[in-house]
Amino acid sequence: MARPLGVSPARAAAFAALQRLRTSGARLDDSSAALPELESLGPADRGLANELINGTARRRGSIDAVLGAYTRAPLHSANPDVRDVLRLAAFQLLFLDRVPAYAAVDDAVTLAGRKGRRAGGFVNAVLRRVAAEGRGKLAELGAGDDAKAWSVALSYPVWLVKLLREDLGDAAARRLLEAGDVAPERCLRANRLRGGLTVAAGALKEEGYSTHGVDGLPDGLLYEGPSLERSAAFRDGLVTPQSRGSQIAGIVAAGGAAHPGASVLDLCAAPGAKTSQLEALLPGAAVTAVEVDEARAAELRANLARLGAGAVTVVRGDALEPRAAWDGAYDAVLLDAPCSGLGTLASRPDLRWRRRPQDVPRLARLQAQLLERAAAAVKPGGALTYAVCTMTRAETIGVVEPLLSGGGWEADDLGSTWPGLAHPAAGGFLLVLPPGAGSTGFFVARLHRVGAAPAARP
Repeated sequence: MARPLGVSPARAAAFAALQRLRTSGARLDDSSAALPELESLGPADRGLANELINGTARRRGSIDAVLGAYTRAPLHSANPDVRDVLRLAAFQLLFLDRVPAYAAVDDAVTLAGRKGRRAGGFVNAVLRRVAAEGRGKLAELGAGDDAKAWSVALSYPVWLVKLLREDLGDAAARRLLEAGDVAPERCLRANRLRGGLTVAAGALKEEGYSTHGVDGLPDGLLYEGPSLERSAAFRDGLVTPQSRGSQIAGIVAAGGAAHPGASVLDLCAAPGAKTSQLEALLPGAAVTAVEVDEARAAELRANLARLGAGAVTVVRGDALEPRAAWDGAYDAVLLDAPCSGLGTLASRPDLRWRRRPQDVPRLARLQAQLLERAAAAVKPGGALTYAVCTMTRAETIGVVEPLLSGGGWEADDLGSTWPGLAHPAAGGFLLVLPPGAGSTGFFVARLHRVGAAPAARP
């Protein structure tokens, strides 16, 4: 689509991206590499457009509350393209001091004008009021300590605010929600299979990136620079994006198989960051990775090839499907289960609007079924690591405790190894919470089988 005359390249690209995301059902993450509308932009415009797209998605709740105060009809009844224009401009007016108000409003009126003079006039009238009064209105609507006020001030659905406050307590929930409203830190794992930390840091420096290490993560680097996926270091498999919490989960899982020749099963393995991490941390181990979806299994294979983890056996199959050959066969099993993903609110800014209250109990039931199957694959004396990038009680402690209470399993005391990350309600487990431990939340538990493995199924 040609850029409208008179509209800045960054705002035109951001508007086009918001339209595509809305109409295609595509998901948004923090990487500009996933936004084709930005391909033709220079570095400065690309950075601004990326900020506009992610910020408009992230702050939609706050934006809609303010816009609703200045529209006679409900905002959801507006033409969808006009609604995108309003949200994009209101984000700039409410949250970006460096963008002149007149520029945001004028470009919005031009974009809306393609829907007719009336649409342009409507957008102009609403945004003039937002420019003059919007920040005060946002402070007014977001004042107070009830869930509705938090919802407006922090831009989250009311149900999600209530759930996290109940499960984490007000202080931790507030910190988590505030952390989800800012751009995430950029964390990667240097690949030992391609030379390790020194090689990766040197290669990135040559490409203009700045990096520094992460306490407690021997292969972790925080970085600044262009999209990592555009770098030669990424293409050559020297590095892979992987959050702190995800790296911790991989280290914990590898710790359950720290002996030569260990057999390791990685369930729900795509896209393969932890799978390749296990291969790197456990030289000589026999790692099997399982993924049910064909497209994701193909992505898994491609990532493992890029990262030099060619010894991993990839199996396309359903982790819930009984397999007699797997029962009691593995020294260590990692289950990084499908979850609500509420630990990724910063890097997936639209996730908060896609999730529904019923998702949490639905996923918790699936996780319990997957954990039962994963447990069946563990040898006597073997280890089972359960990890999810969320922190709701139903999907974390609520999944693991029934297995422990049934006998035959003991929880490893991970909190003694990672004292700053010990779960406040169950210190043997880990709860990685933003912002203190990065910008991605994780729950990690490691259990050891102390009883006999189940009998093999016929």
